[in-house]
Amino acid sequence: MEWVTIVANTGLVTLSGTIIRVVESQEQIATNTIVDTIEEQSILEEMLEATKPSLARGGDEQLHYLLSTPFRYPPLEWGSRFGSRTEPSLFYGSQQMTTALYETAYYRFIFWMGMEIPPSKNLTTQHTMFRVGYRTKYGVKLHRAPYSAYKELIQSPKDYQATQQLGTALRDAGVEAFEYCSARDLEHGINVALFNSTPFIAKDPQERSRWICETDGEQVVFINEQNEWYQYPISLFELDGKLPLAVV
Repeated sequence: MEWVTIVANTGLVTLSGTIIRVVESQEQIATNTIVDTIEEQSILEEMLEATKPSLARGGDEQLHYLLSTPFRYPPLEWGSRFGSRTEPSLFYGSQQMTTALYETAYYRFIFWMGMEIPPSKNLTTQHTMFRVGYRTKYGVKLHRAPYSAYKELIQSPKDYQATQQLGTALRDAGVEAFEYCSARDLEHGINVALFNSTPFIAKDPQERSRWICETDGEQVVFINEQNEWYQYPISLFELDGKLPLAVV
């Protein structure tokens, strides 16, 4: 696929909106037992964050840790949908809450399936959902023409080879952010990915909320502070009766 030519011929557009991201903190289970509010928890987690490795990219030091963390660490062992094993990590999120939960549920199943010995009961984790605004003149909409003609490649639930090549072409063309359809959301809601922190319109998340997540081999359940439940059975993500694992 000649992504470089397609990107060069298409040009860049202005993107703006709000990114919703769900993250799990390794410290949350421990810290939430000694604090009463999400504000107090945030302060404690920021103190813990100060003990972690310094940011690998200059210019991100003033960002809240929820925004800077994806840019801190080296590339993932197997890369990500749009990032190879040799490239800096991206910041991924969604435009809608439901899309963000679909994405998170899929990766909770991946985590569950990756355990050598799954727990004998539900795995309970705590997560933070947050929002942050973004705006850039150097954007691309992968759910619009001409990229929409390649939606089977871009939305592949199990093969990242083509999208990692596309990600490299976008990065090399100076793209800062791009939008694309989720491969996990049944409604194919829009996800957003940032190559760097420049598009963030603020240094701190706009909103934060706490969620409980219950995972087992059959379903993932999210419960928010209003006691609203969102259930995701594994069958929503399966292909031919199996959970697809992304490969390159």
